[in-house]
Amino acid sequence: MNAIAAAETKQVPGPSVLSTPMCLSAFRRDPLGFLSDMHRKYGDMVRLPLGLSLISVSNPSAVRHVLQENHRSYDKGLDYARLEVAVGKGLLTSNGALWKRHRRLTQPAFHKQRLAGFAQTIISRTEQRLALWRKQGRELQVDLHTELMALTLEIVGECLFSADLSSQTEEFGMSVGEVLRLTNDYLNQLMPLPLWLPTPFSVRFRRELAVLDRAVKSVIEARYNSEQELGEDLLGMLLSAHQQTEGAEAEQPLSVQEIRDEVMTLILAGHETTANALSFALLLLSQNQHVADTLKEQTRQALGTRAPTFADLSQLRYAKQVAEESLRLYPPAWAFGRRATAPDVIDGYEIPVGTHILLSPFLTQRDARFFPQPLHFDPTRFAPEQTAQRLHGSYFPFAAGPRQCIGMGFAMMELQLILCTLIQQVEITVLSPSSVELEPQITLRPRGGMRAKIRFRTAAQDGN
Repeated sequence: MNAIAAAETKQVPGPSVLSTPMCLSAFRRDPLGFLSDMHRKYGDMVRLPLGLSLISVSNPSAVRHVLQENHRSYDKGLDYARLEVAVGKGLLTSNGALWKRHRRLTQPAFHKQRLAGFAQTIISRTEQRLALWRKQGRELQVDLHTELMALTLEIVGECLFSADLSSQTEEFGMSVGEVLRLTNDYLNQLMPLPLWLPTPFSVRFRRELAVLDRAVKSVIEARYNSEQELGEDLLGMLLSAHQQTEGAEAEQPLSVQEIRDEVMTLILAGHETTANALSFALLLLSQNQHVADTLKEQTRQALGTRAPTFADLSQLRYAKQVAEESLRLYPPAWAFGRRATAPDVIDGYEIPVGTHILLSPFLTQRDARFFPQPLHFDPTRFAPEQTAQRLHGSYFPFAAGPRQCIGMGFAMMELQLILCTLIQQVEITVLSPSSVELEPQITLRPRGGMRAKIRFRTAAQDGN
């Protein structure tokens, strides 16, 4: 109590509330530039006049405090409540007892013992994508981001839901991008109109969301109506929880809507973010040939010409470092929020109940105080000896604490295996890399896709 009382005289700096319209306009136009400018001008904690009580924090000590040390005083805030229009009350948006129950039900699907089976699926689906490219010739040009969206959708469909989504990748991928853009616009409205009103915005939003709903519900219904066992993948676990009686677990079984919400959440989170991360990793490799050469050589030393397996992951350390450094520079979850549910103090500043805290991996992970030469792509930053010295809270692309991303282990394995499989067989050159623009919507995406040239390697060229 004394600490809070002492903090009352210390006000979080930031623009005047009178500048709200100007700040809202600047944030909507260029959120990354706006936040960078605010922290450059006001320091590690900035009160942002964006229509609600909002403080942006960038110091690792504040990150640790909110996500780990005092996480019980924070929950998911207004933005997550608005996200429910797209993904429902799944792991991403829920709080309290509902979140704990769903986390407990879904956690076994991501257990380390299950990753070996997932690894085989990842390799198999990547090889199939390479085969599709090879049919177009030894050299071809593609929208790399679109291709990776299709690949990661197929992987998450088979790994988590035992479903083949390959026939739906084009339609699904287009709707994912549109739904995310529309949801982002909805989040940024000061007073959004109810989506049941037939405005042009709500009509377009409902139309695109219906495409995703149909795809998700077809996956659920196909499994539910199948005469086979429900299985032990994520969907099987959810459906088993749906069929349980109250006495079996002393709680209500999962509803059909709850299953839809979790499947929608994990399809979106499990493929769109990974495709974004892969796109930016390949952009960075294209821009840094010496890193690409090192990755190719270390992969060759570990594997020769054979495909990687789950057992090889420990030998593919450089690929993991490439993935981690890519996530440092281009974290798909570039910013996220928490809301104070109890009075708190962060770095000497009072945080009243209801205050929203914005945390941005993009800003913190590009801060020269924590990562020297922050814009330089250097995977050796994540060598074991460097990682041990890193300031805790300065790197959090998957968040941290109890609400850390449930699929972090799966995602890191996927990034490692796909990067190694691709570097073995093809050389990917992003065309006009300097013109690739960032699109910081709900996730960080390459705006308008990413055109790239793919050239298949030959044994003679690679010295094999």
